[in-house]
Amino acid sequence: MAATITRAPLSRLQPSSFLIGQHCVWQCTPVYISSAERFKSTKTVVKSNRGDDLPVDRKVDFDAQSLAARGYLRNQKAYTPPKDVKSKVLDICKKHMGNETLFPDFKTKFSVLVQCSQSLQHSVPNSLIHRINNIDELIVYYATPVSTTVPLDMMKDMDLPKNLHVVYKYHRFHPETDTKFGGITAFPNDSTLVTSIKYKKKYPSYIVEKPWLSKN
Repeated sequence: MAATITRAPLSRLQPSSFLIGQHCVWQCTPVYISSAERFKSTKTVVKSNRGDDLPVDRKVDFDAQSLAARGYLRNQKAYTPPKDVKSKVLDICKKHMGNETLFPDFKTKFSVLVQCSQSLQHSVPNSLIHRINNIDELIVYYATPVSTTVPLDMMKDMDLPKNLHVVYKYHRFHPETDTKFGGITAFPNDSTLVTSIKYKKKYPSYIVEKPWLSKN
């Protein structure tokens, strides 16, 4: 692959002089350098712990329960507040703040949130830290349960109206398994794409071939 040619900055210009009458005129001649040479001095190679130049393989350990709870909800841990959550929060706040109800500074607020997280096994996300400025708001947060159940599964325990029927184990069309009408779908130009890691094996995808896009 040929290297591209770029113009050099003014610091790389080479001056040359010539005489016009009695005056000496300086003329700058631009020097052209390749992009490979330009980036040669700035390129760094990171050495790995194994002694080679290849990056260390990164492995991610997935929690099966956390992965199963993933849907269109934000991935987070379920939380059920204990019965004495109010007294626990008040004891922690009294230890760090005394009789004050507002956080006096960020250091005290950080200490209280860390100890509450360790004691109740439930931390405050970064998006909600600015909303908790006093003890009452902290108690309300830790008294609120967090459920990782998707709304579709929640409807199983709800008293739904009589004119609403929900199919929880829904059926997805696939021409290889739905042979009642010879594998013909009611939507011939629509593909069935399953992007969820959880349901990919349960519901296989089906991509409709576009005949007008095929090459002759």
